[in-house]
Amino acid sequence: MTASVTDRANGFETELSEAFAGADLVFELTLSPQRLESAREQIGALMGEIPAGAYIALLMRYPALTVTALVGHATLRSSAPEVGFWDGFWAAIGRDRDKSFEAVVDQLFGDMLGQFGLRDVEGLRETSVVPLLDLHAGLTAETVSAIVAAVEGHVAAGHEPRGTAILDRVTEPGFAHRRAELPDGYWMLFQHAPALAVGILNRITDLLVATVAHPDEWALDAITPTTADLPPAVLTAVIDRLRTKPFLEGDAAQRLCTVGFPRLRLNDADGEIQVLIPGGQIDALWRVWNGEAPEQGRVPAGESAAVPVTVAVRESVLVDLDSGIRRVLPIFHPSDPIVVFGADGRAVSRFESLPAGEVTVLVPHDVDLVSGTRAKIAVTDRRPAPWDGWELRVVDLAGHRELRVKRDGKLGRTRRILPTETPTYALPETVTGVTTLGGERVYGERPLVDLPVHDGDDVKEWRVRVRRAGTREWLVDYPWASADYVTSADPFDGLDEPLVGRYEIAAGDSYGLDLRLTVVIAEGLEVAHDPAFRLPQAAGLTTSTTELSAETDLVIAEADLDFGPEDITRVTTVSGHDVDLELSVRPPHAEIRFEHPGRPAVWRTELPEIGVDDTAAGRLTVRVPGALDVSFALLDGDGDIVREWEAQSQAGTEFSIGTRTVTEAAKRLLRGSLVALIEDENGDSDEAEVALVVRTATVVEPNSADRTGDDLTAAWLRLDALPAPDFAAPTDDEPAEEPADALEEDSNDQSDETADDVLLVDPTASLLALGDSPVAPARIPTLMIRSGLAESVFTVPADYGRAHPNPYIGCTLATAAVVDASAPGRDDVQSYLATRGGDDLLRLIASGRMGDPRTGVFDRNVLAVGAMGRDQVEVLFERFRIVPGPLVDVDMRTAATIEAFHRRDEWMADPVSQVAPLYVNKMLRDVRRASHELYDLIAARNEALDGVDTIANPWMLLSMQSMAFAAIGRLQAYGRLKQPVLDAEGRAIWAKLADYCPAMVAADLLLANAVVVRADALDKVRAAKAAEK
Repeated sequence: MTASVTDRANGFETELSEAFAGADLVFELTLSPQRLESAREQIGALMGEIPAGAYIALLMRYPALTVTALVGHATLRSSAPEVGFWDGFWAAIGRDRDKSFEAVVDQLFGDMLGQFGLRDVEGLRETSVVPLLDLHAGLTAETVSAIVAAVEGHVAAGHEPRGTAILDRVTEPGFAHRRAELPDGYWMLFQHAPALAVGILNRITDLLVATVAHPDEWALDAITPTTADLPPAVLTAVIDRLRTKPFLEGDAAQRLCTVGFPRLRLNDADGEIQVLIPGGQIDALWRVWNGEAPEQGRVPAGESAAVPVTVAVRESVLVDLDSGIRRVLPIFHPSDPIVVFGADGRAVSRFESLPAGEVTVLVPHDVDLVSGTRAKIAVTDRRPAPWDGWELRVVDLAGHRELRVKRDGKLGRTRRILPTETPTYALPETVTGVTTLGGERVYGERPLVDLPVHDGDDVKEWRVRVRRAGTREWLVDYPWASADYVTSADPFDGLDEPLVGRYEIAAGDSYGLDLRLTVVIAEGLEVAHDPAFRLPQAAGLTTSTTELSAETDLVIAEADLDFGPEDITRVTTVSGHDVDLELSVRPPHAEIRFEHPGRPAVWRTELPEIGVDDTAAGRLTVRVPGALDVSFALLDGDGDIVREWEAQSQAGTEFSIGTRTVTEAAKRLLRGSLVALIEDENGDSDEAEVALVVRTATVVEPNSADRTGDDLTAAWLRLDALPAPDFAAPTDDEPAEEPADALEEDSNDQSDETADDVLLVDPTASLLALGDSPVAPARIPTLMIRSGLAESVFTVPADYGRAHPNPYIGCTLATAAVVDASAPGRDDVQSYLATRGGDDLLRLIASGRMGDPRTGVFDRNVLAVGAMGRDQVEVLFERFRIVPGPLVDVDMRTAATIEAFHRRDEWMADPVSQVAPLYVNKMLRDVRRASHELYDLIAARNEALDGVDTIANPWMLLSMQSMAFAAIGRLQAYGRLKQPVLDAEGRAIWAKLADYCPAMVAADLLLANAVVVRADALDKVRAAKAAEK
């Protein structure tokens, strides 16, 4: 060998050998494309210097150079199928192909990797070493370009511009077709090095967004591997792609990359789960679906709002009513019922590695947490969660490698846990009642980075960096060495106090272990609220004062803030080192929610009115920060106690009471008030008015300010507020079969006399308005029936591109869409129906049959628990309802059946229960003639009652009666009956049934609709074929 060739090769070999230390994949090294190309060239030059075929000696002498050259070629090569790996390699080094070299590489490559501690995956080199080389190459330029295109499509569609958000969306169970949005090369890296793959996708996404959000700061020529935190080869590929085609061209690009996105967070003080809505550049009116009736609220420009999530729900959907912008915030998946919260209270994506320490998880109480080994995960604390049947657990993950939930013997998805020897962030207490205008928590002290104990003789260094969020250059970039004890490092070391603003902190030792934290600091800020929390009163909230002070040179623009009865939030500014930070000050306060037919159910501070003469059932809930217990008392006009009650239900710091018990106790009162008696966490007691009790409550009129004033919404609210007609028990001489046609003259009238005609002009628009209205979800089936909408045909509007936030409305419309072969996005529609509706819903659409129609209905097992108390029954069946799944899967149908079971006595006490069997009997022949599939569903429910005495227990017929009404209603909608069967009397019976059993009636409407929509679609296909002939 010539001296110049070997000298260069020896130097490169030494350099690479040292660089390999501590790496897992060659991809992790900071090797530029030029260095990779140089390594490949040097191997070619060395081949010209050795005796022919002396490849083993070459590999033994230059293993690091050989590995780098081959991996470098895998990185640089074209992935075009016509250019094979080895053909391209020999052409690149300018030599004729020699398969003996390839054979030696196949034989020795695993040992060469092991020599440097690099990853060897035997399964990837069983037939060829090329797949293993591709793994070590990480991401080729073509793969990077495909990732950029995937990120661009994700952000352009209005999704959150975050790498983990992309992964959450494309891996959503049931939506397997979305995985194709990311290239195969990325998924290979993800399979073998998930932490590295997630980190790289996060950094690529952050960089792409930054070039649009801050184009001057992140100009392409100014970006370096250090500022972008990307391997040089990846960064080069990203920049080359951006020079060819900028990211997100168009007028909307800036908005898509700078607009805030909702976040799920835990308020650790009271255990409340909240959706944080960030403010924009202008005021916005948001409608939010969190599992109950949608709530609306106006978020002022530059500020934020927090909306509580009070029931278990798989996702939160938010719509800006002014712009139409829609946001979907995933919360959990039914097959993986867990939400993990970080130390800062934010929900953690399942693709983020969890710290090897304590974290808070939100899980059903019957869930086991497993780690993949026999070692148990320690639970250091647990408390009830705001969701019925769920709890908050603090768990210690130290010593475990993964976290999974196990429920009913089924395992959830895997969450990775960081090694014990990993830095962690130590956060100080937040400043109570103070946030940024965007809703971010504010810290008055610097967070620390706790460096782990290192037991080895070598020096273990961690790289700790800090910069202002959104900027390119690091203010601090400093190596810290671990010791034989935990070391608390100040990441801001060298920066003068007071720190003011939003900072990004990074701690780690590689691309795969790169822990990020973004915090807002107003160093030295302290706050005192007097009183500690505000209570409701007739004029609003009790007055309060907040005093802000600082132990540092922090400048506070307005330190003493007074809050009047109508003041919720005040804004002040703090400053330091020429940086100003606007803060929102919001003293903790109680809120009231009054759920009542015909009225928007929203959290508010004003006292609602409970009408003594109002017969409708309602529920009043109070939320009091720091409350341990709340009871209620009814006071008369003189302030004397009439009656007291314990809260009927509690979820975190929310306490509820049914208003019917209040109105019954207040029958003789002209006026009075409902008072909450509060015991807080310090043992102190207090009381506050939470409602006014009057003879007749003031009618809440729909209005345009909160978008309830449009004709359809107003009509729904009016119908919801009107009582349904009562029934009289049939007389002894009334025939049991074929009741008299007393209502024949209006049998074609689709609605009861209280419904507005406007609700039937456009059934689809009316259905969407019902889903958008503040009507409680449990009232939707009743109102659909009373209005006649349950007997209407629904179409998919041309401009309706996404499923409705209420899955019941969404599945109703998606059923119509999925049978249209020409409809766009059918893969998403089908996946939506499977995940929100259920597999049985898809089976009915495809074949007219479901798995086993006798499951999830009234049967002998239900009768067997009839003698048990409600609490005992709840213990037996609560697992079916506490994790909401697809609407018509067997668990949800079972939960609906148990809901109906609990109300069986009320049903039997209502005369309608005696009328219903007579009416159903006369409908069955019409169902049988019109649809064998629907009749079979009804017959199956009758089979489930074999051995049950339905004469002694007539309520056991409820499942069969519900399906019979649903069948007739949908058959009548599509004109598949010889003549209309469902008349005003039948409609009123059906609506009453829906009042008592809303979930059962809703599910049966979906099932019956699927069968009839399928039959109608098949008829249209047959008609089209006949017309062609």
